[in-house]
Amino acid sequence: MTILMGLTGAGYLWAAVLSVAAFYDLRRMRWAEYGGVVGWLAQTAWLVARGVASHGFPFVTLYDWMGFFVWASVFVYGLVSRWNAWRIAGGFLFPIMFVVWLVSQTLNHRLGPLPTGLSGPWLDVHIALATLADVSFLLSAIFGIMYIEKERELKQKNVRVFYYRLPPLGELDQWSARLIGWGWPLFTLAMVTGAIWAKMVWGQYWSWSPKEVWSLLTWAVYAGYLAARWGLGWRGRRAAYFSMLAFLAVLVNFWVINLWFHGPHNYNV
Repeated sequence: MTILMGLTGAGYLWAAVLSVAAFYDLRRMRWAEYGGVVGWLAQTAWLVARGVASHGFPFVTLYDWMGFFVWASVFVYGLVSRWNAWRIAGGFLFPIMFVVWLVSQTLNHRLGPLPTGLSGPWLDVHIALATLADVSFLLSAIFGIMYIEKERELKQKNVRVFYYRLPPLGELDQWSARLIGWGWPLFTLAMVTGAIWAKMVWGQYWSWSPKEVWSLLTWAVYAGYLAARWGLGWRGRRAAYFSMLAFLAVLVNFWVINLWFHGPHNYNV
């Protein structure tokens, strides 16, 4: 396990450094992708080992879930990185993934028997859907950051490396919106499957726990984005800032709700 953890971190660090360097020389992006593959394959083996040790899918604890989030983010990026708009996004994604992986290693690694109810297909589907939604929201925020940076250089008439490397503003805006358009239904399904699982385990669909309340708030924030975009015609800078600020709700879920508020979702953080 230690070797796999080290290979994962080394692979993602390699990918992070070279993907940032690729802003100045695109030939380095291929080597960055090799690092991402090394890290992802090592992490896949790590997830399998954790799953075997815990006798279930390894994403119930915060430590395991953060690893699964990193794995899913890199997997999604790998699927679509052949598109030019996505490939250069690795210069933003891989540094974030390396930091998340590094921070996760400071959390509780303990494996042990899970409490009753923290297993089963409904829970697995619930967590997988929520994670994919969070990945979509992260990638949308990244495209929002790229939009703001490129627009800033253009307006200041001080074009530098980002202006030449990043895709056109319209393409960045469209991808940011599409990702939220995909992530919000996934998040909705995650809440529905979570309610079904809660009914089976605790006898009620909704208990107003801190995690549930914040998830509902996050759902409403992204619903607000979709309403502003399609109902009010928000595009460009306003939509980009909205996607970036909306992701703060996801970050609060990670670092505040999970770590500081007690409830049925806070097992073994």
